[in-house]
Amino acid sequence: MTVVEVMGESLYYECHGDGEECPIVLVHGAGGDHSHWPVELGDLPGCRVFYLDLPGHGQSPGPGRDNVPAYAELIARFIETLGLSQVILCGHSMGGAIVLTLAVQRPDWLQAIVVAGSGARLKVLPSLVEQVESDYPTAVTALCHNLFGPDAAPERVAEERVRYARTPWRIVRDDFLACNGFDLMGQLADIDVPTLVVGGDSDLLTPLKYGQFLKDQIPGARLAIIGRAGHMLAIEKPVEFKACVEEFLGSLPVR
Repeated sequence: MTVVEVMGESLYYECHGDGEECPIVLVHGAGGDHSHWPVELGDLPGCRVFYLDLPGHGQSPGPGRDNVPAYAELIARFIETLGLSQVILCGHSMGGAIVLTLAVQRPDWLQAIVVAGSGARLKVLPSLVEQVESDYPTAVTALCHNLFGPDAAPERVAEERVRYARTPWRIVRDDFLACNGFDLMGQLADIDVPTLVVGGDSDLLTPLKYGQFLKDQIPGARLAIIGRAGHMLAIEKPVEFKACVEEFLGSLPVR
């Protein structure tokens, strides 16, 4: 457990693994935290895996952001503060939007990206945003009902409902506003790093067609599909998700 000062804010993160040559930074989605990534990723051979809480999420204090570029700048500064190079960014949902934004910017430290349960545009129903503001408990219930695939254990869904309920509603609302303002539909061809797109075939929030579009538009991108996985594919199917990432890492050029 570690806290680092970035842009005047304290960011909480956990680092697992001891590989010096393969830093992986995990970026969670809207209203989430580092627990939205499976612990199994910390055992990737030869890798150091950074589980990060964005500002206002999990154990990171401070305000969140209401736009994806602001989050992207924060992630870039986090990486630069830690002095990382040849980084692999892995983003889920809104985190995927953050990762794609950085990939379009082409920072020197970026080696490859993994985008899970995300898309080139992430619109949120206006009614859901309004419900977050007016009746947050009901919004949490509705959201969690759609997060998981058919194999998710009821207790896991209940745990996620409790976790979301602890997150301040303003953080979730601002994250949804960030998603609404995100649109890279016309810029994906600018991405020039190896890309893995991972989608769940039971994802109700970012249907598989979102991942297929990313695969078709990003030069050389690969698409991995996890069966019977919903939007929370990484923690629903941790073994399968880790296998997808590990195979992708094995395909990267030797540095």
